[in-house]
Amino acid sequence: MTRYRHAAYALAAGMLLVSAGCRFVKTPVVAFSDDGDYLQREVGRGLVADPNPLIPDVPMPVGFKALNESNWRYDGRVRVVNHIYQGHAKPGDAVAFYQRTLPGHDWLMVDMQGVGESTILRYTKGPEQLSVSAEDSWGVATITIEMQGR
Repeated sequence: MTRYRHAAYALAAGMLLVSAGCRFVKTPVVAFSDDGDYLQREVGRGLVADPNPLIPDVPMPVGFKALNESNWRYDGRVRVVNHIYQGHAKPGDAVAFYQRTLPGHDWLMVDMQGVGESTILRYTKGPEQLSVSAEDSWGVATITIEMQGR
């Protein structure tokens, strides 16, 4: 009986040491877009604007990828855009990125609201209105850009 008790104590002590050590090991997260593109984790503080965004006056963060289902057209008066970007970032960082960069492109913020797990920013500029929503799915931020006439 004593032999089993010693074995049980040794097993419990081993499990305690292993579980304590696991807390300090960071597991790397590899992220992919819905289209299967590798999403590299950006290092540093905050997101940075890509020098070649798809929409000249609506920045896209470096490291984000546009999904194939993104599209746009110009109806002669306003742009009609539906872009979806994904990147390895926190949605809060994406929201802060757009709050920081859009006013520099003459977009005026109308409002911001949280809807479920998403944050939606609304802007206007001339005859156009812009909606930027950000949400998280397993460490991947999905940003939806919708632009149309107001």
